[in-house]
Amino acid sequence: MRKIRIGIVGPDDSVALIEEVAREYQDRMIAKGYIYEDASEVPDMVAAYDSEVDMWIFSGKVPYRYALAGKRSVKPMLYMPHTGTSIYRVLLYLAKAQIPVGGMSFDTFSRQEIVETFEDAETPLPTLYVNDYDGVVSASELTRFHLDLWQAGRTKVAVTCFFATYQELKRQGVMAFRIWPTKSNIRSILDLAVSKADAIISKAGQIAIQHIAIDDYDEFRRLAASGYAVQKVELQLYEILLNYAERVHGSLMMQGNGRYILYSTRGAIEEITCGFSQMPVVAEIGRRLSVSASGGIGFGDTAYGADEHANIALGLAKRKGKNHWMVILDDKTVVGPLNSDLQIAYSIRSETADGLALAKKLNISGTTLNKLLSVFSKIEGETIGAETLAQHLSMTERSARRLLGTLVQHGMAVETGEEYRGSGRPRKVYRVDVTKILA
Repeated sequence: MRKIRIGIVGPDDSVALIEEVAREYQDRMIAKGYIYEDASEVPDMVAAYDSEVDMWIFSGKVPYRYALAGKRSVKPMLYMPHTGTSIYRVLLYLAKAQIPVGGMSFDTFSRQEIVETFEDAETPLPTLYVNDYDGVVSASELTRFHLDLWQAGRTKVAVTCFFATYQELKRQGVMAFRIWPTKSNIRSILDLAVSKADAIISKAGQIAIQHIAIDDYDEFRRLAASGYAVQKVELQLYEILLNYAERVHGSLMMQGNGRYILYSTRGAIEEITCGFSQMPVVAEIGRRLSVSASGGIGFGDTAYGADEHANIALGLAKRKGKNHWMVILDDKTVVGPLNSDLQIAYSIRSETADGLALAKKLNISGTTLNKLLSVFSKIEGETIGAETLAQHLSMTERSARRLLGTLVQHGMAVETGEEYRGSGRPRKVYRVDVTKILA
């Protein structure tokens, strides 16, 4: 069985500790460290070495947040949590040194975690100042948080999870402590990483089948100058798809009548499409050919299942118009269109009784309901008009307007105003409450 390749990202001391524990798993994984000086380097680091790993583990919440915000990888990402048990080392030192503490500043931990740790250790609770940031934060921001409190005389001790912050605070004369994960926490995350990676590697071996077809093929043949002109275009498209097949380690068959079929694996397709978000051959087809082509990608544990999903996906792509590509996963989740800002993911499975009841209430099909929920979860908190909703759901603007009106009638949406788009009457916009739809 192939060993899992795990990239460990963090400052040098944290990476060294995680690598030390990871050696206990050397029969299952290959762990490689990637060290940064500042967490802002993480997105570029992930982009540069993404092909070398199966998944990423970050030393803490901050580099993990930077990686998420950078959107440079679609591979699984985990981070080492800093739990209350990591604080015990600080409490033990303070108790042994008999250092009186009037106030303490913490970052990364929640106030509840800190309070519970003091209570469990039966240690008097000092005055606490906590920066439990959410999202991306810099070491300089946290350094300033701790330093301002210390300089104002409100704290005597600073506890940080940032190496750079720890170094600067020590340089300024602050009694500072650096927190890093315990070995038991590291083992828990490595166990989870092995489990997740095993599942991913297994799924990556699924059969992938793609059905590709020239759009409006009969019309294209009718307008072509000759049969030779048709064949030339078909061969040009075959060449483009053959190069694509080589990149995904697949095999390509020309079926005739402007149709092609490509066999590959899920892992290769997922990587080249950046997690089913783009289709690299679309631009080349548009640049080199006078025709457009649509495609359907299907996955399955059997060739029959993958082929069935690919056929359905191609049908969905054609319903959206020309030059579209859709994906159907093994669990019948539909993703697409690729290369589009209107991309959504929804299920074509048989719906639950509650889902069918809601679809009936809104006078729509179960599949349309799934697409509707996907759209609304994607734009949560934003307003939407009938025109935009119609584009997402591949329906007429009149039908979308009727659907929004139905949501308003049932208290699931509210009209928030009007917007002007050039000439013509202003169009109504709505804000949808997904929680009320699912209630």
